[in-house]
Amino acid sequence: MTAPAETQPIQATDDHLTVSGLACAAGKRVVLRDVDFAVRRGELLALVGPNGSGKSTLLRALGGVRKPVAGDVLLDDVPLGQLSARRRARAITLVGQEEALPADLVVGEMVALGRTPHRPPWAGGDAAERAAVLAALDQVGLAYAVDHPVEQLSGGERRRALLARGLAQQTPLMLLDEPTNHLDLRHQLGLLRTVRGLGKTVVVAMHDLDLAATFCDRIAVLHDGTLLTIGTPADALTPTVIHDAFGVLATPVTHPRTGRTHLLFSADETEPHP
Repeated sequence: MTAPAETQPIQATDDHLTVSGLACAAGKRVVLRDVDFAVRRGELLALVGPNGSGKSTLLRALGGVRKPVAGDVLLDDVPLGQLSARRRARAITLVGQEEALPADLVVGEMVALGRTPHRPPWAGGDAAERAAVLAALDQVGLAYAVDHPVEQLSGGERRRALLARGLAQQTPLMLLDEPTNHLDLRHQLGLLRTVRGLGKTVVVAMHDLDLAATFCDRIAVLHDGTLLTIGTPADALTPTVIHDAFGVLATPVTHPRTGRTHLLFSADETEPHP
């Protein structure tokens, strides 16, 4: 007799996540439809698209938080619906865009919540947990705030603290929704370098196309509730795709020092103004 998926070990495959025929709804309105793609193990994949294109909805579906109305998401060929919330939390970290942090905790306590899926029921923290918390805070440059009240953090520090909580969860797959929001340029670059060096599978929703092109292996472009294209930055972020998805003109330019290709944007004067 075959054991249920909940008790079977998850076998690693080349495709860490597989999305097949996915559709998601908000009430009676379908916000995503006919989405098909795979996330390769160890890659950094960006989700980009205009506001309302479904990036956050797709991330929540990939994390098993939002149940699709059609299609499926497979984690190493196992449907997410066959896994308990605890099992998913040991395999997938989801760091949302806007979360209300518990004001009565200090930063280290809040980050330690990421260790909950690994604790036995009713167990408290131990030395290994504190080490994981300190390591996660150090990765985001926030070790100095371990004993600071959460309510005293700035907007940028809150974003980094949330990422630290996700890092402390120590899962092989991370889903990040706009992790660079509220961060200054230095911390945006530092955070994305940290994510790039994790050696994990990461799917990140982003607004900044240039940062996505600089740091990500592939880019999935969402538009009008579906997947417009997916590919390497050079293949996915063509002037035609950017115009179709965002309604702006894009010009690729080569950085004189690094030799990397960056994008310059300008308004399409033929488009009607809002």
